[in-house]
Amino acid sequence: MNNFTKKINFLKSIGSDKVKHGEQTLLDHLIDTHDILQESREEQFLLDAGLFHSVYGTASFMPEGGLLDNRQVIIDLIGEQAEEIVYWFCILVNPRLPEIHKFEEPLKSNLLKLYFANEDAQSKMMTWEEAYNV
Repeated sequence: MNNFTKKINFLKSIGSDKVKHGEQTLLDHLIDTHDILQESREEQFLLDAGLFHSVYGTASFMPEGGLLDNRQVIIDLIGEQAEEIVYWFCILVNPRLPEIHKFEEPLKSNLLKLYFANEDAQSKMMTWEEAYNV
């Protein structure tokens, strides 16, 4: 089994293929975000961050009880660099963009890339109002 399949299987094992996220499942959205970053030829750690960017729940998307709270499990799957991006992305409050600008480089740039890929993926599947409950 290749690494991507292993990561997808993990995301399925925690139910991301059953959690609704707009008109899609959360898994579909995570894959879309990953693919947008891949099209931009980002490094593997950022692709992994895109694939896992909502694994802990976020300010605008929080399934009841969250999806996972053991950071080491995610570090073991995607590495420390990717997991750090995922962790901060998940705990940032909305609006995220001003919060991201408070970070130092290179985390700031990586969070910005993830932010815009996430926005692009969401714009394909739902309206702004649906995405942010406004």
